[in-house]
Amino acid sequence: MSDTAGADFAEDRPIVVAFRDGLTGPALLRWAVRRGHQTGQHITMLHALPDPSLMLPVAAGGTPYGSLIAAARQALDEESRKVCADYPDAHVTANVHCGDIVDALVSLSEDASLLVVGADRLDGKTGEYLGSVGQQVALGSTSPVAVIPRDPSAGSDNDGDVVVGVDGSAESHDALRVAAAEASRSGHGLKVVTSATDTTAPEVSGTASVLAQLKVTYPSLTVTRVLDDERPPVESLLFHAADAFLLVIGRHGRGARPGIMLGSVTHTLLLAPPCPTLVVTLRSLPASPAAGGQA
Repeated sequence: MSDTAGADFAEDRPIVVAFRDGLTGPALLRWAVRRGHQTGQHITMLHALPDPSLMLPVAAGGTPYGSLIAAARQALDEESRKVCADYPDAHVTANVHCGDIVDALVSLSEDASLLVVGADRLDGKTGEYLGSVGQQVALGSTSPVAVIPRDPSAGSDNDGDVVVGVDGSAESHDALRVAAAEASRSGHGLKVVTSATDTTAPEVSGTASVLAQLKVTYPSLTVTRVLDDERPPVESLLFHAADAFLLVIGRHGRGARPGIMLGSVTHTLLLAPPCPTLVVTLRSLPASPAAGGQA
């Protein structure tokens, strides 16, 4: 049973899903619909086509742009019907965007409760990353961003905890507050992980104070604290979130250089997230009891 103190889970803002293709899109959509089923939020699917000026002209053998738009809309409508057959109460709308997907998602983040994107793709032969949509969206989004692993089964039906890394920084405490709200909402435990290399005196007192406040807000929440003295931060979170329901991380990092808004830990984790990973950005989730915190 979850506590709901200080939270409005039926917020009117939609969950926006970046529907890249028929291979990864359905898994992202279903993850978002399951979440919307719990929170009462509706889902907006967004598929982007390149700007017409970048497409091969019809005279040179290219496909008419209108045909591409019609095909994309048909694919989105079909996927929407499939997911709504499994979740009859789901409210799903579909939009086709002409232009850059990152720009579109960042713009929509102003009015979204959450953006859902897939992890960046790998070239099957070279192992190189193909684009950085997830990283760019996390960098520019106003709303939180959920990055779903390339393996669609990761975390989908997992009974693991909501995992959050805490290093004593204000950003990590914001992530901790959001993680507690996520764990309470979903009925999972909360695992708070600190790498031994991040242990400082302010962290001990500051984190203990935040946890004490959260226990008052969510009295039924089960909290486990882990001090990992074997692994540095990235390896520690990858290890402890391997079987997690959700990993929550802040956008900023203690080691971030001036002018770079993604901390090194966040940057690395988003390349290959071990489970669905929630990036806390400028506006915390509605479930966060710390609306006035720094995000």
